[in-house]
Amino acid sequence: MPNVLDLFGSSCSEVLFDDGSTVAVATLADDGCRVAASLATRGLEAGDRIAVWHLNGLPYLRMLAACAAGGFVAVSINTRYSATEAARLIRRSGSRLVVVDQARRPLVPDGVDALCGDDVDAMRMQPAADPVGGPDAPFVVFTTSGTTNEPKMVLHLQRSIAVHARDVARSFPMNSNDIALIAMPLCGVFGMTAFTSAVAGGASIVMPAMFDAESTGALIAEHAVTTVHGSDDMFHRLLEAGADLASIRAGGYGRFNTSLDGIVERCEAAGAKLLGLYGMSEVQALFAGRNPSDEVATRWPGGGRLMSPEASYRVVDGELHVKGPSLFAGYLTEGGERVDADLTDSAFEGDWFCTGDLAEPDGDRSFTYIARMGDAMRLGGFLVAPSEIEQALMEIDGVEDAQVVAVDRPSGARPVAFVIASGPVHEQAAIEHCASLLARYKVPVRVTAIDAFPTTPSANGNKIQKAKLRSLAESLLT
Repeated sequence: MPNVLDLFGSSCSEVLFDDGSTVAVATLADDGCRVAASLATRGLEAGDRIAVWHLNGLPYLRMLAACAAGGFVAVSINTRYSATEAARLIRRSGSRLVVVDQARRPLVPDGVDALCGDDVDAMRMQPAADPVGGPDAPFVVFTTSGTTNEPKMVLHLQRSIAVHARDVARSFPMNSNDIALIAMPLCGVFGMTAFTSAVAGGASIVMPAMFDAESTGALIAEHAVTTVHGSDDMFHRLLEAGADLASIRAGGYGRFNTSLDGIVERCEAAGAKLLGLYGMSEVQALFAGRNPSDEVATRWPGGGRLMSPEASYRVVDGELHVKGPSLFAGYLTEGGERVDADLTDSAFEGDWFCTGDLAEPDGDRSFTYIARMGDAMRLGGFLVAPSEIEQALMEIDGVEDAQVVAVDRPSGARPVAFVIASGPVHEQAAIEHCASLLARYKVPVRVTAIDAFPTTPSANGNKIQKAKLRSLAESLLT
């Protein structure tokens, strides 16, 4: 059974970074053993959490390798998180150490050690220690809002990451003739799966620190990139920037913005094949995907064929249930020391994970994703609970209640807030208050006071009519 260090050590991939430097992925395995040994001298032990709050780059990859070698757990922190959100997650996960770039170092909470890229590089001088992280060792934590107020901490073992990478590389497929550009951040399953599957397939890898439409488009053309995964908004921005995408033989995309219907056809006209995908933090990205040989009309929906031959799905009362080797090990408790059995068990029916997504079967090995069940919103490519934004609004003096809906715009889905207040609400001040607490993509673009929320009576009390609020929100943005 493979682990992450084996995945790295057996790869023929090489990674090219923004500054023109390169690293052979196989050398990361040795780097990881050296950095892990250095971390052990600082008192870290297998199972300890290390938060990684860093842009894509060599320090991130070395720390992943170190966690694989030392049995540490990498807690992925979105670089778009505010300092408040990042600090909260660092504390909730019980991270003893944070790897950051220089700009974020002053934002690390008091009492938590911080390392920058130069520090990680210097640790390679330590003699390598024998790796202790095996296939069943806890390896990485991703966060997902789901429908809860606080992001859930989703734990994956080395086995689920490594096996899924190889399944995707075989099924997509990916090989040494491919050139993969990693446009999505490694802190999420989209970026992580894109990277690890390219490593498993032996593809050459181009890794910018972050996505910028103009510079990313130039990299795609310069290196004749054959594979790049991302959101519909990302591909829209590349097309708007006039990027030459003709070298892309297959690009998986997440359909997060319904106002961008037609993105597959637009990319096809530009010479690039886009494929609908399905994934989430608990099952990883590219759990399912469309076939590159399919016609455009059947390639745009989310979902598709299962990537792993050992994966299965079923649809129960419209809800998608899945199982397979890419599934997570559980949700961590506060403090990050163990899996929360009750919370994790509540997400399963037997060994089937209940995704909370609506889907329709296409056959034994393929399904179509329809929408997220409940009220969760997809903002900036991330699933966000409205209650997280609503709670921030209700901290404002006079605000008694709040409701937030997402409105699709060509630039991406944006949150719009409605509040009930005992006095005047100053919209700009409310927006600035949210900006001080939340990531930029979660900040409402409008905050409007209304007398009452539209409701419909139900057996459990009056139910707020989100559709009416969404219609009102759309009128505010026109």
